Amino acid sequence: MLLASVPLPAQEAPVPAGTGRYLVGAQMCPIWNGDGRWKAIRPFPDRMPLLGWYHEGDPAVTDWEVKWALDHGISFFMVCWYRAKENLGHSPVHALCEHWLQSLPNSRFGAQLKFAIQWENANDIACGVASAADLLENVLPYWIENFFRRPNYLMDEGRPVLAIYDMRKFSDQLGGEAGAAAVMGKMRAACRRAGFAGLTVLGQQCWGAPEAPVEKIKRAGADGTYPYHLPSFEGFPEGPNPPAAAIIAAQERAWRRTLVLPRIVSVSMGWDSAPWGRMFGRMQWRLTPAEFRELCVRAKATLDARTGGGIAERMVLIDAWNEFGEGHYVFPTQEHRFGYLDAIREVFSPGAKPHTDSVP
Repeated sequence: MLLASVPLPAQEAPVPAGTGRYLVGAQMCPIWNGDGRWKAIRPFPDRMPLLGWYHEGDPAVTDWEVKWALDHGISFFMVCWYRAKENLGHSPVHALCEHWLQSLPNSRFGAQLKFAIQWENANDIACGVASAADLLENVLPYWIENFFRRPNYLMDEGRPVLAIYDMRKFSDQLGGEAGAAAVMGKMRAACRRAGFAGLTVLGQQCWGAPEAPVEKIKRAGADGTYPYHLPSFEGFPEGPNPPAAAIIAAQERAWRRTLVLPRIVSVSMGWDSAPWGRMFGRMQWRLTPAEFRELCVRAKATLDARTGGGIAERMVLIDAWNEFGEGHYVFPTQEHRFGYLDAIREVFSPGAKPHTDSVP
């Protein structure tokens, strides 16, 4: 049974912790709007959120999420967006799991948090596009009118930021990499006609050695690359519970690899998909908040060493906000409470005024 939400008191409005030139965001999976998925998490009491088994999409719940993120230096969420499977090739666009995105403008403080969408075009419950016309005439106009025009949509020098989860599938559905790149050009032109400076596209890659896949992502027209999670990169420690030092070093190596596209720095605090029956592999590990803080320190140093400008020189993606089933989340839970968020705040907002973490 879902718990009733407790409104955020007006006197506890968010007090954003400034991060200077660093753009700190968190990847966000909006699937917690019903009791069904929580049933799999309940046998793992350490993962119980401090909001309880909450109803995601309730504006009162969203206010708590916005407060906790902003208070700790997280200024945007990269939110998974799913197109309904039966909607392929059809208009109007029908989306799944949009409850959180729709709750943001309906919450009292939601306008203070920026967001971008990650097109989750690989999941079996969703779909991609049937053709270039389907993308350009149906999906892209939907994004422009429903998301890109919102004043708190994440922009890169006037260009909406769009993340695409499966670039291989994207290319396949558009006739190959050359076809995908041509469509990307048309997407950018459409965004300029809509009043934007263009469109910044990030292609996701987190499976195996990145060189060849990232070259394909570039040929398909993307501006940069990022990982949704880092357990599959080459050199990542295998087996259960590898040492924290090895985990941190492996992530650092992944950031520093030279690729043909700029790579967004992403920091992962753990992986253990036991609630999902380990359907994504038997690897399991988790950094403590103190170890995660060290990871953030190294991520900041990596950004400081980058040159050439661009969004990859200042963005860090927290992996993730609320992947309770997969075991990577910084959302305050029973085990470490605000430990991970406090680590982010300490590293990226060192000049922030002292604050007290509050819960309903």
